[in-house]
Amino acid sequence: MTTNTATPKTAYSEINNLVYRSYLPNIISAAIDIGVFDELRYKPMSCAQITDVCGADERIMDALLEVLLALTYLEKDKSIYKLSPLADEFLTQASEFNQLGAIKQFTTHNGPLANLTEALKGNIVDFDQHAWSNESAMRGIEQGTKAGALQNVLAFVKEIPEFKRAKKMCDFAGNSGYYSYAFLNENPDLHAHVYDLEQVCKIALQIKKDEKNYNRVSYHSFDLIKGDDFGCDYDFFFSSHFLYKYDTPESLACILKRINKSMKIGALFVSNHISGGMKGDHHLTLCIVELITRSMGFPTHCLKEDMLRKALLDTGFEIISTKAPNYRLAYPELILAARKIQDV
Repeated sequence: MTTNTATPKTAYSEINNLVYRSYLPNIISAAIDIGVFDELRYKPMSCAQITDVCGADERIMDALLEVLLALTYLEKDKSIYKLSPLADEFLTQASEFNQLGAIKQFTTHNGPLANLTEALKGNIVDFDQHAWSNESAMRGIEQGTKAGALQNVLAFVKEIPEFKRAKKMCDFAGNSGYYSYAFLNENPDLHAHVYDLEQVCKIALQIKKDEKNYNRVSYHSFDLIKGDDFGCDYDFFFSSHFLYKYDTPESLACILKRINKSMKIGALFVSNHISGGMKGDHHLTLCIVELITRSMGFPTHCLKEDMLRKALLDTGFEIISTKAPNYRLAYPELILAARKIQDV
């Protein structure tokens, strides 16, 4: 699979947002099963109160309520949720107009939300960090970035002076290294070090062996859970869609301190992550993504900009520039560039 940085002329987000709506029957059905609509018919409640009366997991319930809010099936005043008139009439058992049976006809028994009701009840599987450690998944992830995400990142990074001078980069949890190959095409002096799980690296060595600049990429097996190191003396450190697992200010600062130690003074750090705050169809899509993520046992799929900024400033970095989320993309990411200014 060759890295191509031509840019699509149309917006794949229009298809992606539509496809994500196919998960809605399972989501609405799970909300019915757990009793969200029936309980809210009695009185408005907070997330914690709904969680309690439904006997649910609060983190997953919180994500579910945000999807229902985005659908306007719920209304929210500060932290209190209440039923919309639409949900009251058609999604509660006590209503003579309820259409619960019709909703059930559209649910499926496969896909990431097939067991959402059980996850809401607290029967959450342990997250499998090897879920994407296979060739099909790796190729699919790379192909997905070609719908505009890769090109969006490259257009931003290639104009940064620190990138133009960089000679050694870390592609952190970089999968097959598809971002690295795009960067190498723009900087002839750069050598990329891609760090990921052992099985991912083995597959990457095979599927990228005929790629241009393959000789300028080194693959390194590592596992952060085991405390593995990820190299040193980097001029450029890139992280895309990985830092979500550090979902508290303390854990994020901890990993950024380790990243700081791997970089030279003056080196460039670039983050590419979903940061939330979307509007319209994108808001609904990302609410669904968050629900899927939490039901799979992963903390979140959103890295808030203010938390990232503060953590970087607290760990020896200064912010250089940012690129706002691009609504043409399937998952509009905030791209943030920072410079290491001191050791920590």
